[in-house]
Formats: sequence, structure tokens, C-alpha cells
Amino acid sequence: MTLTNLSRLFCPPVFAAMALCGQAHAQDAPPAAPPATSATPAPVSAVPAALPQVEIGASRVDERRASGTFSQTVGAAELVRYGDGSVLDVLRRQPGIVVNGVPGRKGGEVSMRGLGSGYVRILLNGEPAPPNFMLENLAPELVERIEILAVPTVEMGTQAIAGTINIILKRSNGKQQRQLRAGIDHDNDRTKPQLSSTWSGQDDTLNWLVTAATRQLSGDETYLTRTEGADEEGAILREMTQFNEDRGWNWSLAPRISKKFGADNSLALQSYLSGIKYDSAGFGRTDFLRGAQTPFANENYTSAGSSLTIRNNLTWIKALDASSKLEAKAGATYARSEASSGIDFVDREQRLRNRQDTARDEHNRSVTASAKLRTAYTDKHALVSGIELQRDRNQSQRSDVIDGRSRLDQVGNSFRVDSRRYALYAQDEWDVTARVALYFGLRWERVELHSANNLGQRVDFARGMFSPVLQSVWRLPGSKADQVRLGLARTWRVPASERLIAGRSVSVVNMATRPDTSGNPGLRPERALGLDLAYEHYLSQDGMLSVGLFTRRIDDVTLTRTVRDGGRWVARPFNSGRALARGITLESKFKLPQLIAGAPALEVRASLARTWSAVDAVPGPDNRIGNQAPLSVNVGADYSFGSAPVSAGATLGFVKNGTVRLSGYETASDSNKRVLEGYVLWKFTPKVHLRLSASNLLHEDDLKRASYAGEGLWQTKTVTAPTYTVLRAIAELKF
Repeated sequence: MTLTNLSRLFCPPVFAAMALCGQAHAQDAPPAAPPATSATPAPVSAVPAALPQVEIGASRVDERRASGTFSQTVGAAELVRYGDGSVLDVLRRQPGIVVNGVPGRKGGEVSMRGLGSGYVRILLNGEPAPPNFMLENLAPELVERIEILAVPTVEMGTQAIAGTINIILKRSNGKQQRQLRAGIDHDNDRTKPQLSSTWSGQDDTLNWLVTAATRQLSGDETYLTRTEGADEEGAILREMTQFNEDRGWNWSLAPRISKKFGADNSLALQSYLSGIKYDSAGFGRTDFLRGAQTPFANENYTSAGSSLTIRNNLTWIKALDASSKLEAKAGATYARSEASSGIDFVDREQRLRNRQDTARDEHNRSVTASAKLRTAYTDKHALVSGIELQRDRNQSQRSDVIDGRSRLDQVGNSFRVDSRRYALYAQDEWDVTARVALYFGLRWERVELHSANNLGQRVDFARGMFSPVLQSVWRLPGSKADQVRLGLARTWRVPASERLIAGRSVSVVNMATRPDTSGNPGLRPERALGLDLAYEHYLSQDGMLSVGLFTRRIDDVTLTRTVRDGGRWVARPFNSGRALARGITLESKFKLPQLIAGAPALEVRASLARTWSAVDAVPGPDNRIGNQAPLSVNVGADYSFGSAPVSAGATLGFVKNGTVRLSGYETASDSNKRVLEGYVLWKFTPKVHLRLSASNLLHEDDLKRASYAGEGLWQTKTVTAPTYTVLRAIAELKF
């Protein structure tokens, strides 16, 4: 079957028909009691009790079914199933989530509801992720579970227009854990080792666990950039070949220790340490086929960098009486990152023309404190209220020198940013009847930012917002397998500090298509009103079918405009009116014998998301928000062989991208993404496993195109980059 024919399987009618077939085989089952998780309000007991220990084999479908909120959980078994090197690759297979990169190349932006990472709130153990935190550098072995919330809760925060991803680090499950995973990755003729381990212990009152992981980073990347167009001097056609070679290591360490002081009092310390060190080298060569030559067109460069993050959180839990429980937290984070590069600009004969040296050094310190009180009025009704405080200080020093002359004297080279965040919230969790559950929350949050640079320029920013959230579940009369969810939330997005401060990054060759970049001190937060509606139908054997609709109306949407400032082109963010996003999601999970009698015991999962959006300030067509993918599809299956201790699975994913109009002058487009991956797990003994996997088996080229059509200049730039199949082998040992 050719790739073209294969892509036809991704059409929405085929997927929808497959998913809807599961309805005819539903079996009645009573609603399950909801589990207690940090992100999912659940029926509560009048007497606080310790959370039950959940085995890895527990049904996540039952948890989702009983939850009073729009949430789903990725458990430990699914996290390690494909032997992924990072959490980013795990998220790629989750319903409703799109990662715009592909396996085989570094990086990738996470989007939900078709909205990119700036609209997705990333949390680590329920708190905003620390600086330098990247999903591509977090090993799945360090993670207990991932909670994905399409509609926020006020406890988890409402700076989540598209949704929330909460990563819970591994913790002791009450059993001794001694585990080692050692493996290798191979792609593009590079073999890289990886290693992770888990070690835990306990006694009557003390539990401790340490997880650690390290991975070598190595890769060769090639880019071909073709630029064509015309300016006032005539036609333009040039081709640039770039090659980049990366080397480095990353590592993570997550120790946790908890101590019980009687039946009603406990103290826990959770730490997270992460680091990365890398260096790279490469070159760029330009052939001018038509048009005048531009300066700085050929280069040889080297760069190096490192980062370190240390976070410690102390949690105290105290039962105040038979129906109330207090949870208090205090935390501190330190993060540092530094990078430097040296670029030799040469002519085609490799003769040195110019030398550029850049450096950046950033320090971030943060302290947090919070308190949460949970009071159970009955076993079906509870009130949760809380307060949060956070204070950050970021200091940044940078330099940019060409031929011994600084380029930052007029824009600043040293910055200090102080920020504060305050929040109050209350939420009511109430099972009104056996068939109706309500969640209502209200959160007030205020963010303040003060920045200054070495030139005396200051920026002061302060904004606050009230965010109500309503969610409900209605289990349909006459059925024990069908329910409807409704979610309504007021959310917002506070601009990142670098988009507010007046500092500027200076382009080497300044033109409309290669502008300087700068912040905008007058930028306002984006505010959104979201509505979600979902129908869920549950099958026997952990099967389900879900159909969802959503819409987001976003005010003060932020767009980047390129303007003239002091004789230079500068790209700045501006608030630009209103945008509307909407879409439909389908999800299905079932065992094949439920549809076809006598069929192999395949566990089938499939999902589809179709999204639309429009920005009022940008002329159509294709005036979508950011890099929204209009269509994403995932289809996968898993099978356990009865004749041997072997299981296997595969997933086929498709993301349709297309052209996005960014402004009246600019458009951008990405190629469609097709990703095929699979795994085989062989359990030699209960304590010795071998996992083999392959991702990006189709290894299609990645293609990006950017066009500009303005007064006196039109230009189209196309960047083509090959991708590679990634092969992994991992030995898993339990002691």
C-alpha cells in the first residue's frame, strides 16, 4: 500500500464509522466510585482517610467515568509502553493533543484544543513548571501519572485557555521498588545510551523513593532553505544549506520522602533536580542564483550551553477534625541557564569577514507558599478553599559583539524582573443525586511584574482576574452506560515576562523578513470564555466512546506585528481584538471481539480532533490562531500473545496542518505529519523484560514555508529537513 493510499484511511467518515460501531455492544454497569486525585474532584467521605493504593493495572476508564470534571489520566503503564525517551513523545499519542514536531528531531510544541503551548498550562506536581523545564528532557520513568484537564479547576489554576497538563512525579506505592532500565537509541547512524532507576523503601511511618534518569543527546541535522521572490532591485533566488551537529547529556533526579506522625498528621518532601549540558557545531552555505548577494550569508559556528534546575517542596497534611483536613505547602526553586556561541562569517573561499560572539546567563529564584482546607459536609458534598503566594526574581545578563563592538549598548544588556502572584479560590463538589454531580469554583488571581535594565528603563505590569468555573455530569435516566458532561470556564493568559520588558534582540541583517524582536510593556492578558459539551458511552472491559464539542472566545488576542522603529524593522506583540476557536473531538477504546465475534483480542484505541478558529484582526482565509492544526487523528492497537509472554502494539498518527495567515502581509505553513510507531515487550521472567520499539517509521521530510508580501518586497522561504526512524532497545530489571 502506498503512502498516498494509506493516508486515505485518515478521512473523518471512516474514523467516525469505526468509533460508533462500539455502541451496539454496550453492557450496563453501575457507576463506579470516583478515586481521589489532585486534579479530579470526587465524592468525599465525612471522615478523612488515607488515599487507597492503586495498582498499575487499575482501570483508568473507570476513573474517568466517575470523575466530576473533564479530565483523563495517563498511567504508569502507558507512560513506559513504547520506551519513549521523553514525556513529549508520550503526549503525542494522547487524544486531543498535538505535538508539532516529529520523532527523530528535537523539540516540539504541545497544543490542546488546537491552541499552542502558550495557551496550555504545564504543571509539575500541581504547581507551575520551573524555568528551564522542557517536556522533551523529562524521562517517563520519573513520572507517576499525567493528568490532562480540558476544562480547568480553580484549584489547579485558570491560566489555561486550552487546557492543563499536570505531571505527577513518581511516589512510593507502599511496596518496595528496585528497578533498573538500561537501553540505547539509534537514529541517523548515531547510537545513544539511556539509563533510569527507581529505588524505594519504607517502615511503619516512613516512606522514601528515589528515581533518576540520564540520556545522551546526539544528533546531526540538515536543512535546505530556498528563498525566492522579488524586491525593488529585481528577482531573488537563493539556496542555503545548513548542517548542525549536537552533543550532550541530560539528567533528572526526583527523590521523595514522607513521614507520618500519628494517624492524622504527615509531612512529605518532594525534590526535583534536572540538568543539561550540550555543545554544537555547524555551518551554513548560500548560493545566490538570482539577485544581489547579502552580507553574513556564509558561516561556521560553535555553541555550548548548560542549565540546572533545583526545586524542593514541603507538604504538611493535618486532619483538623472528623470532617476537615488542612494541607499546607512551601517550596523554593533555583534555576540557572547559560549559553554562548561564536560565529565566523566567511566568504565562499572560507576567508574570514566578520566574527560574532554572543553569551547569555540567567538566574531565577522562586519561593511559593499555599494552604488548602477541605471540609466534607456529607459523603457526597465537600467544600475546598485555598490561598497561593509566589514570588520570582529573574536576573539576565547578555552580550552580543561583532568585530569587538557591542550591539546592545542602545537596547540594554542586563535585566532584572521581579514578579509576584497571589490567588484565592473556593470550590464546591457536590453529588446532588446518584445521576447528577456538580462542580462550581471561583478563583481570584493577581499577577504583578516589575522589570528594569541597565539603561534605567522600567516596566510595571499588574493585572488581576476573577475566574468562575462550572462543570457537571448527568448520567442519563434509564441507562447505566451513558452520561453527558458540561463545562463552562472563564480563563486567561498572562504574557510571559520576555514579551513585556522593553529589551530587544538585534537581527544581524535587519529587514522586514528578518526583524529585531522586542517586548511590549503595554501588553494586556488574553481573556477567554470557554464552553465544553461531551457525551460518553461506556462499554464492558474498559471500553468507551466519547464525542465532544468545544468553543473558546478569546478577547485581546496577542499577535506579532513587524513595524519600523528608529530606522529598523522590529517585531512586537500587540493586543489585536477577538478570536474564536471551536472544534469537535471523537475518542474510542474497545476490544475487537466486542465488535467481531472470534476476532483476536486486540485492544483498539482511536481519536480524532477537528478544529477551526478565526482571528478578527487578520483577513481571511486561513486566519487561524497561531499554528493551529485543523485535523489530528490517532489509531492504535495492542495485543498480548497467549502462546508466549509477549505483547506488542502500534500507533498511526496523522496531523493536517496547511497554511495560516499571520497578518495582512505574512503567511506560514507546515507539512502534514504522519507518524507510525510500534513496540514489542518480551517478559522473559516476571523480573526481566526486554522492550523493543521503533518510532517515525515513515520518516517523512519536515517542510515549513513562510511568505511575505509587502510594499516593495515579496518573498517565500521554504525550509526542508529530513527526519529519521528512531530504534530503541531497553532491558528492564526488577530486584
